[in-house]
Order: sequence, then structure tokens, then C-alpha cells
Amino acid sequence: MFQTGQRVVCINDDFEPWVYDLYRSLPKKNKVYTVRSIGVGRSNPTFGLTEDANLQIQSAEVDFLILLKELSNPNDPHSSVTQELGFRAERFAPLEEDDIHMEEEEAYSVGAGAASY
Repeated sequence: MFQTGQRVVCINDDFEPWVYDLYRSLPKKNKVYTVRSIGVGRSNPTFGLTEDANLQIQSAEVDFLILLKELSNPNDPHSSVTQELGFRAERFAPLEEDDIHMEEEEAYSVGAGAASY
């Protein structure tokens, strides 16, 4: 499990279409983030309509969710508990020292070979 302040790398940025309607900021694969908070929340929800035609979560799995220092999102609109929308911990892996060097090399190589006008 992760710890607050730990650096992690996103290994899965494949999100269901409904996520884009709720979240303001989403992690990108291979990008490095810092764990801001860890908690329990819901994941993999199934939605249905109430009698008043309002969207409502019918079921969901209990999961470990993390919040990231670099990203901020609104509170979960489908929860009676005020809680920021988080990300499943399994979407991330602990950052290894080699990952840091790889990220630095990628940042350096982005500008290499670029034409200047």
C-alpha cells in the first residue's frame, strides 16, 4: 500500500466514459505523482435512474482510493459523505529510482532535434 508523500507513477489511464463527466483532472499513464491522501471509497459503480429520472449509483465495489497532490477534483456527487473523487490505488505503482531517470531523459529528449525559427 502507498503512504502519504510517496511518489507514484500512473500505470493505467484507461477510464470509463462517465469519468470524464465527473472529474476535472485525470492522471496520465507514465506520469509521476505524489500521494496526498489514502482512503476507502467506491469504484466500478453501476448506475441506474430513480423514479424522478435522476442518475444514481446502484452498486459499487469498496476499494482503496488515493488523492494526488498534483490533481484536484470535485466531491463525489453521488455520495452522502463529503469526499473528493479519488483514483483506485491499483492504477499506480511505486516510483522506482530508474523511473525518475527515465522521466528526466524523456523531458530532455523532447526538445532535442526541434527546429528553431
